[in-house]
Amino acid sequence: MNPQPPFRRPLIARFRRQWGVMVGGAAVAALVLTGCADTTGPAETDAATAGGVPAAVADAVAAGYEGTSTAPPDSGPAPAADKSVWILSAFQQIQGLARLAERAEEAATALGWSSDICDGQNNVGGGWAACVRQAVAAGADAIVLMSIDCAPVKAPLQEARDAGVAIVSLTSFDCDDPTQGGSEPLFDVTIGYLDDVADPQTFFESMGRLRADWIIAQTGGEAKVLQVKFDGVAFGAYLAKGFEEQLATCSGCEIVSTLALTPADVPNIRQKFETALLQASDADAVSVDVDFMFTAGIQPALVAAGRDLVVAGGECGDANLDYIRAGGGQQMCIGNSLGHMSYAAMDELNRYFAGEEPAVEGMGWQLVDADNNLPPAGEEFDGPIDYVSAYTSIWK
Repeated sequence: MNPQPPFRRPLIARFRRQWGVMVGGAAVAALVLTGCADTTGPAETDAATAGGVPAAVADAVAAGYEGTSTAPPDSGPAPAADKSVWILSAFQQIQGLARLAERAEEAATALGWSSDICDGQNNVGGGWAACVRQAVAAGADAIVLMSIDCAPVKAPLQEARDAGVAIVSLTSFDCDDPTQGGSEPLFDVTIGYLDDVADPQTFFESMGRLRADWIIAQTGGEAKVLQVKFDGVAFGAYLAKGFEEQLATCSGCEIVSTLALTPADVPNIRQKFETALLQASDADAVSVDVDFMFTAGIQPALVAAGRDLVVAGGECGDANLDYIRAGGGQQMCIGNSLGHMSYAAMDELNRYFAGEEPAVEGMGWQLVDADNNLPPAGEEFDGPIDYVSAYTSIWK
């Protein structure tokens, strides 16, 4: 095992004491989103910089530990009657997607709706388009897209719209997004995450920025990063964009190597990562966009390598929380409640059925490491908000 060197956690604690960080509510989100941006003017920023880490970075990390999630809406329409919802998962072998689907089905049941889950099987044999067409043929009132972006299924989505089926985004990107060709949008429902995070692009970019801030703070502003990014899926592009832009604000930091992995690379992740890590001999940090990559091979490769590395991960899967508890390999993740996200999507769909305007659903994130916000062994990260009670109270 390669336990985290002892200087890193005290480094963050020293920054938090030095600037007396007290954050909450809207201020938390603002700090996380601004990251390293200079909002104080050159003289003040320079004066507030110590150990190679700007005060804004230390503040952003502290705000990340506090968390950005807020309560869901306290009012809404009564549940629409007799609705059938199909939940379309890009690949149910991925734990995060399986959990999203499970919780979306749970929320649909709470609304009194019937639901079906269709596994797109990583789009093997056109599985994503097949799921869309199955839902339409079954008479679905809505389809919920989980990490299935618009462009690969544009034609069947147009067929669904022509049939009067509502299209809901759950970690998916519409056809008007630049990553999808910038054509006409086809989605009817998206999540309003926070007051200043109104779309999935901003949501995922913000998480990427926070990962960069954490690495900057952990390395004292001298990070040499092996970046592992998720190609071929739009949310991966935005995670990487946020990370790269934020790390570039650190004058002593650089990305020394990039390993781009696609869904097709899953069987070979360990081999590809071991090669990249061996070649990046000067790297002192590793940034991994999505947590399933650790379970697919990066975690055992890190443990076997035995190198002194700062290792930042993704969305806090169950196995990843265990890696953090064990003290070797992955050291941090950015938790967002998949249950809160699923319930939020269903709440937005219900508002759409009622002809009401979208709401701000309070869906944020929280930094998790060995010393902060780590759930007890055997428990998933589900965030600090009792979203189930909040949503069921307005759906009763």
